[in-house]
Amino acid sequence: MRTGIERIVLDFVWQLNVPVSPIIRGRDAARAELEKHNQLASGMVDGSKIRAVVSNEDTVVVERVDVNLIAGKRVMFHVTAIFEVRDGAITCWREYWDTGDIARQLGGDPGQMFDQIGS
Repeated sequence: MRTGIERIVLDFVWQLNVPVSPIIRGRDAARAELEKHNQLASGMVDGSKIRAVVSNEDTVVVERVDVNLIAGKRVMFHVTAIFEVRDGAITCWREYWDTGDIARQLGGDPGQMFDQIGS
C-alpha cells in the first residue's frame, strides 16, 4: 500500500495556485516544495473543513475551507483542488484560491502574495 508522497507518480505535476504560482514537476520537486510550505504555514488547523468531494474515473474535485497559521496569523480561505489519478496514484494536483483574500488577511499587497510567504 502506498502512503504519503508515494501516492504521487514520479512525473507528478503540481500547481499550488492556478494561474499565479509556478508549476512544480516531479515527485522530488513536489516533496521539496511541500517541505518548504510546511515551514511557512501550519497546514490545515481547527476550523478547516471539506465541503464537497466529487469524482469520476480519473479526476477528484475537493471544495474545502482551509484555516492555516501563516506568519503567526490565522488565515481562512476557500479552496478548490483538482486531482488527476492514474492506477491509484496522483498524477496532477491543481488548486484555485484567492491570493488577494489571503494577502489582505496578512496585511500585505495581493500582487506580492507569493513573495510575502516566501514562495
